[in-house]
Amino acid sequence: MMKKTLTRSPHTPLLKRGEKGGFFVLLVALALGPIFAHSFYQQEAPPDFELVKEILVVGSTAWTDTGLDVQKGQEYYFRATGTVSLQKDNPVASCGPEGLNLRTMQQPLSDHNLGALIGKVREKVEVSEDKQTGEKTSREIGEVFFIGKENGILWPSAGRLLLGVNENVSGDNAGGFEVRIYARKSMNPKKFR
Repeated sequence: MMKKTLTRSPHTPLLKRGEKGGFFVLLVALALGPIFAHSFYQQEAPPDFELVKEILVVGSTAWTDTGLDVQKGQEYYFRATGTVSLQKDNPVASCGPEGLNLRTMQQPLSDHNLGALIGKVREKVEVSEDKQTGEKTSREIGEVFFIGKENGILWPSAGRLLLGVNENVSGDNAGGFEVRIYARKSMNPKKFR
């Protein structure tokens, strides 16, 4: 079960068009703009949550292991910043955690933006061996979900938490997303560090 929390942007106008006192408010907003923007991106943990991990999700890696094992019914919250280029040295191919407004069939979540921050709970890894060649192949079993810039997740299953970019071809990517992971305080998150 996923839930999205909307946060007021620091760029929302302080006055509606036609209201009086606009010049003074405009001066104050211009003077304090950097403070508002800084506080928006440096917010403390959401109510009842505690920061358990800060991690860099490298755009050129398929999946980044967070080192966190999650349990069914636990609740986590994510906040992400940063930029990933989906094609090195191509400024048009850069995106933030919400991704580019493009969708392909060759991405883990085809119903979400290409390049968006995503996650996966790896429940288990199945290894099979070809009896004739002896070649071993592995397959991860787990649920992939959208995170984007900010999202809360209530885990439907237990497993290892991995983070990645919503793209299957990651070798030509550059950059990364800085992700803060919060856990609901009641679950004693210190044991997952």
